[in-house]
Amino acid sequence: MDSYNRTNLQHIKDIFEQKTGVFLADRPHRCSIRLVLVAAAMAVCSLTMMAFSADLFSPLAGDELRLCATYEGDGLVAVYVENHSDKELRFQEQVKLMRWSTAEEIAPLSGEVIFGETEFPSHTAGVMTIDLSGAYTIAALEEPLVGDHYYLVLTNHHFVFGQDWICEVAFAKPILPEEEEPTPLPPAETDAAAADHIMEELQPYFAYTFTDVASHLNHLNGYYAKCRELLAEVKGNTVAAKSPHLYVGITPANVVFDETVSFDAQYRLVGQYRSTLDLYHIPVGSHETERALVLSADIPLHKGDTDGGAPIPLIYIMTYDTNEIKSPQDYTLIRGRLMTFAALEPYKVFEDDRYVCYNVTNIFYSDLDQYVKDFVDARGDVYFDETIWERVQNIYTYYTDKEILREQLYYMDTSKPK
Repeated sequence: MDSYNRTNLQHIKDIFEQKTGVFLADRPHRCSIRLVLVAAAMAVCSLTMMAFSADLFSPLAGDELRLCATYEGDGLVAVYVENHSDKELRFQEQVKLMRWSTAEEIAPLSGEVIFGETEFPSHTAGVMTIDLSGAYTIAALEEPLVGDHYYLVLTNHHFVFGQDWICEVAFAKPILPEEEEPTPLPPAETDAAAADHIMEELQPYFAYTFTDVASHLNHLNGYYAKCRELLAEVKGNTVAAKSPHLYVGITPANVVFDETVSFDAQYRLVGQYRSTLDLYHIPVGSHETERALVLSADIPLHKGDTDGGAPIPLIYIMTYDTNEIKSPQDYTLIRGRLMTFAALEPYKVFEDDRYVCYNVTNIFYSDLDQYVKDFVDARGDVYFDETIWERVQNIYTYYTDKEILREQLYYMDTSKPK
């Protein structure tokens, strides 16, 4: 999950300096008289705009927000927004689509970008939808990038410095350069209890350790093909997981996961995203479109870090359309296990007339200690001690409490929080 931090600010400053020739940082340089006059004029303009926008939500005034963008397909981007400020945040219906490696804007074909839900009152969370399908060639955006990614620039005041925010968005799975092949993880069968009840035909996929991207993609294609074959033989109704706009809200102010982290930074220790794969690169469902809502715990890269660490997926939540479930004896396939909804009943944490959610974390792993050890060993670049271990345990304990999770789940439709 992205947050507005010093790195974002520096990146924006760099772009500003590159485009205008006006240096914002205190660094020794020589300026022509013309540049000095331009800088002076811009400073006056900046002061005028600052006075005009004094009441606007702005990180320069200490206002904080969190952004996380998810590509829903067909040009639709869902941006999860958390407003941690005492001010209301109102995004303008303007967006810039940028390429990270060059910091250049992708020119739209038209201005037909459609926004949904742009206003977020103080201390609330919600989803803003941005439909890019009318303004860009979506097929081109969905082409995988090699060692690069896109990001959106959002604003609440005409992209004025300090009134805009960046948010990474992936339109396709990135292709890693050859020199950056992913580090293999131990086979998923290391957790014997969690591996229990996995369908026999799928068990070979859990003992597999990939060594390169191509073999991993072939492995996934084989897994999904086998799932389709198995589900076609099931006598009964089978239901696939959905990905509605359902998120976990802001961590309450009185919750402390790590006593060594400042009180107002606790929320940074927990992230959330949707994923088709678990920690061991095993599909969460039986089809490429099935995703779990994942809550992650932040493990720092260095001692004392409170932002920008490595997220370990900790809580897995699967969501289904209640109208597709005809009977408690209907089936779904979760991480290699064919289960009835009657068997899933103990995991239920939310239900209404449209969706039902299950916290299925125990299906993904049963031994938290081994699970975290696998992650730390595979990464090799994180800082981990007893304090961080206690942090992970606290986050796990908090979000595996049924009542707490039910209260924290924030359900909304595609345009307006409910």
